[in-house]
Amino acid sequence: MAGAPNWLHVDTEDDSPPPQLTTLSSCMALSDVQCDGYVRMLAADISLDDASEEPSATLKVFRGLKLKQEQPLPGIPTAIESLYIDESEPKTPVIAVAIAESVLFYRHLKPYFKYTIPAQDSEDLELEVWRKLPVMKPNAHPALLESLRNIDHSKLSRKSQRLLQMGEEEREDFITLHKESPVGRVGSIVAMCCIKRISSDANPPSHLVLATDTGHILILEPQGFNLVFEGSTCQDETAVPSLISVQGTFETDFCIVVATRNGGVYLLRKSQSEGQEIFKLGIPLTGLLLLPIDQTIIASTMDNRYLCYSKRGKLLYQVQLGELPVSLLPLPMTHLGLNLVAIALKGGVVKFYLQRYLVDEFSLDETVDAMLYGRMGMEDHVLTLVTQSGQIVVKILRRVSRFEPKPGDLANKRSGNDQKSIVDSSILDKPKKSSIFVEQAEREKQHAKSTYGSFQVELWRLRHTAARATIDAINSSESTISGDLTHAPVKLSAEVCGSGPAFRLYLTVQNLSTFKMASNLVVLLHADRRHYTIAQTLARLPSVLPGVPLRVDFEVVAVLDPMDKLPPASLTPDNSLIRVMLMKAGQAKPLIAAAVSMPQSEAAF
Repeated sequence: MAGAPNWLHVDTEDDSPPPQLTTLSSCMALSDVQCDGYVRMLAADISLDDASEEPSATLKVFRGLKLKQEQPLPGIPTAIESLYIDESEPKTPVIAVAIAESVLFYRHLKPYFKYTIPAQDSEDLELEVWRKLPVMKPNAHPALLESLRNIDHSKLSRKSQRLLQMGEEEREDFITLHKESPVGRVGSIVAMCCIKRISSDANPPSHLVLATDTGHILILEPQGFNLVFEGSTCQDETAVPSLISVQGTFETDFCIVVATRNGGVYLLRKSQSEGQEIFKLGIPLTGLLLLPIDQTIIASTMDNRYLCYSKRGKLLYQVQLGELPVSLLPLPMTHLGLNLVAIALKGGVVKFYLQRYLVDEFSLDETVDAMLYGRMGMEDHVLTLVTQSGQIVVKILRRVSRFEPKPGDLANKRSGNDQKSIVDSSILDKPKKSSIFVEQAEREKQHAKSTYGSFQVELWRLRHTAARATIDAINSSESTISGDLTHAPVKLSAEVCGSGPAFRLYLTVQNLSTFKMASNLVVLLHADRRHYTIAQTLARLPSVLPGVPLRVDFEVVAVLDPMDKLPPASLTPDNSLIRVMLMKAGQAKPLIAAAVSMPQSEAAF
């Protein structure tokens, strides 16, 4: 059992020929597109047949290893992502496909929306040339085209670039056809990924992070299709993004790492819209990752190196690889508490690294072009590989898998004789943080009494701070209309019916937005148990549509003295209150907090 492989190979049972696929890692995604709990694989099959006039692509949906559905795409995609745009139930994923300057959204595998990134202002000289071209004689066109060539090629609009590439016999028809079209420089999307909006739970709403070839980094909110963040890689216009990786949540804080074609790596934050150069290599990168746990940056380069940097740009370690790295993929394994990195090398070898240490590897017959990891079907840990010839290989992680560095490799790294590892350090060396922990534990043993006393003081201070923060949060939300700008505005009104001791409390929730849906709302009631009894203090509300009020009711019973059947003497008009809090699921601060004054209850004779 010690020599058993960590990955189980999946074979097809039928004799039908396996499907072929030509794609990249960025053009593969996993999604529950049918909302039936079965996760399917989506991939863009890129056709590079020489017989066709231009390359084409098809969006294919696989159930396991069987092709179930396909749909032609209007161009060659850059990336494909599956995301959720709201919190309404049942949750339905949306497929985003980035093609040229647009993002195509599919819902239930049907076209849903098309978003085009905004165009940039063109040069004044280019605008002047296009105003003169349709009205001037053809013999004056060469001089105008020569003035267009004086402008930087990257700053020209697409129709100007195409015009300069045409011959004289084609220019007249092209000018007549495009004389009314706007002159704008629109960048193409070169990379796309998802960032979770506010929660790290399963299937939360997400935003799209777009990187364009003009160096702009955009974050698109897919519910209203608005840009909520705009940044730039750097001031250098020649730094064209090629790879992107994101960690964090949009509402709290996030980091965006961007690699450019000239080998530079830049870091953007929520409070920093312009990228800060972390490090720059003299060779292009083939892979880029921002690991979520230790926030280190992993990169693979075309000179066969596997590098790890901190966010400050310090080189932590590097490993020399035997072949060219083709694809880089993170493998989060929460059940094992590990974050591995898979590297597909030229020749078919796939290696798995835990930090700088090689913990597993296997080889295929040919080079792996694309990799995908995650839940597929009913299995949680599935690794899908697409080879150079189009073969799809699926491997499932064993239940009793172990990823540990080999003792021989550790000895080689410690001695410095292994040329594949440039950094020589031992995994058994005690880190500096561990030494600090041991020293602190020894001091606590020597001063146990004073340590325990200071701990109790800090504990009571923490409880006092938490209680004060709770009161402040409730008091700051005392209003009948929610003031949270990140959600749809909601209005709450209350009505009490009855003469006692049994009352009926009616609450009306109204969505004041014109286009957003208020979902995942919870109503919480709180009252003094000495005065009132509430059978149901918590109610989960369905989604509230704009303009359609929702009314819920609660039964409130006043507590009477068992002897004289009268309200207790401690009940006064000042404390005959019931606190009503309208909360959003997953948030600690209520959207609305109000106090309902209860009428005086009659005696129960």
